[in-house]
Amino acid sequence: MNQDPSPAQGMPRFARLPMSENRTEAYRLIRDAGPVFKGRRGYVLSSSDYVEYALKHPELFSSKRAFDLVGSPLPMVPIAFDPPEHTRYRRILQPFVGPRKTARWQPRVRSLVGTLMDSFVQRGHCDLVAELAVPLPAEVFLTLFGLPMEDRDRLIGWKEGLLGSPMLSGGQPTEDMIRVGAELFAYLVDHIEKRRRHLDGAEDLLGRLLADTSDERLSDDELLGLSFLFVLAGLDTVTSALSTAFAALAAQPRLRRQIATDPSVIPSAVEELLRMDGPVVFLPRVASQDIELGGHTIPAGSEVQVAIAVANRDPAEHVDPDEIDLRRQERHYAFGGGPHRCLGSHLARMEMREVLAEWHRRIPDYELAPGFTPRVEWPTGLVGLDTLPLVFPPGAATAA
Repeated sequence: MNQDPSPAQGMPRFARLPMSENRTEAYRLIRDAGPVFKGRRGYVLSSSDYVEYALKHPELFSSKRAFDLVGSPLPMVPIAFDPPEHTRYRRILQPFVGPRKTARWQPRVRSLVGTLMDSFVQRGHCDLVAELAVPLPAEVFLTLFGLPMEDRDRLIGWKEGLLGSPMLSGGQPTEDMIRVGAELFAYLVDHIEKRRRHLDGAEDLLGRLLADTSDERLSDDELLGLSFLFVLAGLDTVTSALSTAFAALAAQPRLRRQIATDPSVIPSAVEELLRMDGPVVFLPRVASQDIELGGHTIPAGSEVQVAIAVANRDPAEHVDPDEIDLRRQERHYAFGGGPHRCLGSHLARMEMREVLAEWHRRIPDYELAPGFTPRVEWPTGLVGLDTLPLVFPPGAATAA
């Protein structure tokens, strides 16, 4: 086995990959470097087979040790834990976030989408990110956690402040990030205490968790960790996914017409758009022991980047992997996989389905604003657009 390979020859630094304007080329460059190779900051797994192997073996590829490096002041439940602790969290939370429970929130989410769209449908133009993709996940979070809707802009501000923190990329938090984190922490502590005093008839997720009297119930610190994870991992991922999905649809009239004329395609369209251009490129892991994989020995303690976005376009797994087929029904890793598969995946899917359904019912014809070319910021933690100006015929259909 090759014990200490040099960084892949011909592979540009990740920061120099053409992610902003051509992710197809960027993912090809990563894939061409090999299914497993040593990068400048650890090992990279890029093939579907190796990505699946890493995700299904947390005893070898630790999520906990990876998030220990983040330096978060509060362990994020459940992603910052490995089995068996992680198994307990999944067992407690799954009944509250599974597909059946999530379906109960569908009418409320569609109502939120409709209300946001009411503010711009008559104008004939909007910034999809600022006016829909950013506020919607925040409003869904507030609804699920029983928080006041008037706190939406504060929550978005805290989220944007924290997601720019060096602590999320292995560095040390700045004073500003510590201040923002402390403000959010204090807000959540106060709200949890208030919710604990008023639990009669609680229907929101936080209320139900607080009302749990079982021996395995979450502690207040664990509830805070879960809340932090929803804010940091739940809000921006949906925002980013919606931004790239609508950028693709707006640029390809054939695709948006397919959704508008046949809404039954929406569930598979959501999966395909996530496969093609999901918000998460790499999932961080740390090797718990020496691991032999792909002709290399990955030494214990090595940082490993599990390239789920690259695996989603593996030609060994998908026919024409760089083409969008809204009726394609093939597995993907946009929500991870194995024990650490995204706990909020059903909620994220439902939010995206409701946006696609309501938007195409009311605005079937739209396109990118003249002169606008979608470009994502890179390097960054998530692939998404900061702005997406769209134009459409004024006076689109009103909400039912």
